[in-house]
Amino acid sequence: MERRDGQVAGCRVSAPQPLSLADAPAPDDLAACAGLAPGVVSSAAVASVGTAAVFAAVPPEALERAAPDVAAFRATAARWPGNAGHLLLYLYARDANVVRARSFAPLYGINEDPATGSAGAALAALLLHQDGGDTLALDIRQGVEMGRPSRMQAGAERDADGGIRAWVGGRCVPVLRGSAQM
Repeated sequence: MERRDGQVAGCRVSAPQPLSLADAPAPDDLAACAGLAPGVVSSAAVASVGTAAVFAAVPPEALERAAPDVAAFRATAARWPGNAGHLLLYLYARDANVVRARSFAPLYGINEDPATGSAGAALAALLLHQDGGDTLALDIRQGVEMGRPSRMQAGAERDADGGIRAWVGGRCVPVLRGSAQM
């Protein structure tokens, strides 16, 4: 934990589990969930390092146009086995180690999340799995399109057994302070 003037100023949290992968819905179904045209999602995967998310790679301009389509989320969740009727969709555009992302989970009551740490950690692990190598560090920018810009760092590394472990972190700014009054 990082402190500045006695206040928490940042932290880094290790994910509770190594990377696990599962089958993803069809890319065109995921594009529909984000209100995008068929063919826009270039790859899709389900990854978890504690909480599963569906990852969909898209071009940067698609991130700006994306908007959750609740009917498409419901239809996709109904066709996707083993998901308990829910779906967290993490759209991302990658330029080397910089990622722009948007996170939609309307079936969980979250139209859009400005900073999804669990998905950021899982994305780092997924990309290390796809890229190969021993370590990966990402700079993730999320929440821009919704007017709540966030910046997270995420990373992953292979352990001695070949599994992939991940972490997420970043700086924070205190915005309020509370106390109990009786």
